[in-house]
Amino acid sequence: MLFAYYYTQGHLPGAKRSAKATTQGYDDPIVIRKGGTYSGNWESKDSEVAAVEIRTAEPVVIENSNIRGAGYLIKSWGHAAHITVRNTKGYGLPPTPWILYEKPRRFLIVNNFRHVVVENCYLEQTAGIYIGDTYLGNGSPENTIKIRYNVARNIDGRIHDGWYRAQFVQFNFRNPIQHAEIAWNEVINEPDSSLVEDNINLSNSRGTAASPIRIHNNYIQGAYPIPADSKEYSGGGIIADSWYEDGMGEPKEVATAHVQVYDNQTVNLGNYNYAIAGGNNIKIFNNRAVNAARFKNGKKFRMWTQGLYGYDYYNKNATFDNTFHSNMIGVMGQDGRNDNHYFPDGTVREHNNAFIDGEITIESEKAEYRIWKSKLEKRNILVGPRPTLPAKTPKDSTLMP
Repeated sequence: MLFAYYYTQGHLPGAKRSAKATTQGYDDPIVIRKGGTYSGNWESKDSEVAAVEIRTAEPVVIENSNIRGAGYLIKSWGHAAHITVRNTKGYGLPPTPWILYEKPRRFLIVNNFRHVVVENCYLEQTAGIYIGDTYLGNGSPENTIKIRYNVARNIDGRIHDGWYRAQFVQFNFRNPIQHAEIAWNEVINEPDSSLVEDNINLSNSRGTAASPIRIHNNYIQGAYPIPADSKEYSGGGIIADSWYEDGMGEPKEVATAHVQVYDNQTVNLGNYNYAIAGGNNIKIFNNRAVNAARFKNGKKFRMWTQGLYGYDYYNKNATFDNTFHSNMIGVMGQDGRNDNHYFPDGTVREHNNAFIDGEITIESEKAEYRIWKSKLEKRNILVGPRPTLPAKTPKDSTLMP
């Protein structure tokens, strides 16, 4: 679960940066001040400098590109952003010391925005996508969020000398949005090579009754602490969160609301698979959770594992009209099956949730991935970049030590 994320722009007076040569095949960081379509290879080896910074409210498209960064890869703050990123690969580089505040290696970080699309991209060793502060759009399909058809490997919140809560996708913005969607993404995190909190987290973000935020048909595998065999871990799968603070408005007006989570698959996650920790009018249904609670070497998880939970975690009295139904759950614990669901206060209801028979094994998890690939094939959906990248593309590599 994520708490308030504060932004401070600028640098300390007199602060100096160490010169770092740009990798062959990449260009130095770029600042985009005018709308248009941009393609290229950009890199920043300094956590204080975004590889691509967008300083305009005009529509910007980044496509067929490769971006590497020790801090933010693509950043836009304070410009009512209208951004499309497609067919682009992003890689996290080893982080450097930060000056003012921690800068996780977000693939994309946006605060004030009108329109954000991320489609057919590849993310490796990044801290995922953060969309927050304020939605400034007009509620149309041309002013919304679409995060679709992407492939992510090893969401990683490690920063210099520490860690930061990182997600594949984090929503944390004010004002209700329509037509928003997180769909058909493949996210795979490996133990001891990733550090993800909630893979998908909606905090204080709202759809509408007529057009709820839709999170559907995603495949999410892996959610672990570092080291992965630790006993304590607070992350997991997909969560509707609602921690809002005094001064943000009336709880019922800013709480996470009008969300539908359906037809997703979660595999081998620590802690939980699907959760509601606050908010209202949230429906979680027709999802699958398959968890052997073991690593590939057969060693058992030491952390807690659970399928579903829901209650008013923050005691804000804005949690109501929430349901879990028709989900299929198979979760093992340290001592065998763990079929416990946690709905202690009645603010979240459940019905018709079913359990997969028998022991859940690593082979059960592999079968789940085959189901996912079959879904894609039947619908003729390609996830990740399409094969149209320019000849300048550098060789892919795993970049975290």
